[in-house]
Amino acid sequence: MSKPDPLDHFTIREANDNDLQVITDLYNERILNSTSLFVFETLTLEDRKQWLDDCKSQGYPVIVAEDKETKETAAFANFSSFRSKPAYNLSAEISVYIHPNYHRRGLGRLLVKEMNRIGKQMQFRAIYAVITSENTPSIQLFKSLNYRHVGTFKDVGYKFGKWLDVDFWELIIEETQGPGDGVVPHFKHFQWGAYTFGQ
Repeated sequence: MSKPDPLDHFTIREANDNDLQVITDLYNERILNSTSLFVFETLTLEDRKQWLDDCKSQGYPVIVAEDKETKETAAFANFSSFRSKPAYNLSAEISVYIHPNYHRRGLGRLLVKEMNRIGKQMQFRAIYAVITSENTPSIQLFKSLNYRHVGTFKDVGYKFGKWLDVDFWELIIEETQGPGDGVVPHFKHFQWGAYTFGQ
């Protein structure tokens, strides 16, 4: 028996201000209850509004999965800068967050695959998932989608009374070529307001 297609139940679209409360709640839940974020203070709705505005102005995507029946925001994914120096411009870090009520519905896989497609369109050369080593489900997800483990930072974080290792998982987009010697690399900005899933 084939697995149900998550697209039968969810719409993938770009994020908007109406998603911010759920995005804030999801992020804060991970801050308070997991080691996936090396953060201790929860964020406000205004913090996340500024974050979304920054993503838009910097050309990075934020996409969400919306439950077709309830219209609830079930999950979101985004790219951010991997490092701030300009020679890193064609590398991005990927993040994915799924509401606990929607785990094991295929949303993680769906969102990562779509972000990989978007990353190729944006002409990134490398996409990195930076994952706490104890976060086995996330590691299994990215490994299953052809991300390759390229290193571990030992004891780089400390939260909940324990030292934490962080794994780096990498996807290389072979089709992306450099701009040439002496040229500062730039990715192609995500076209906010024009996004359609799979296109």
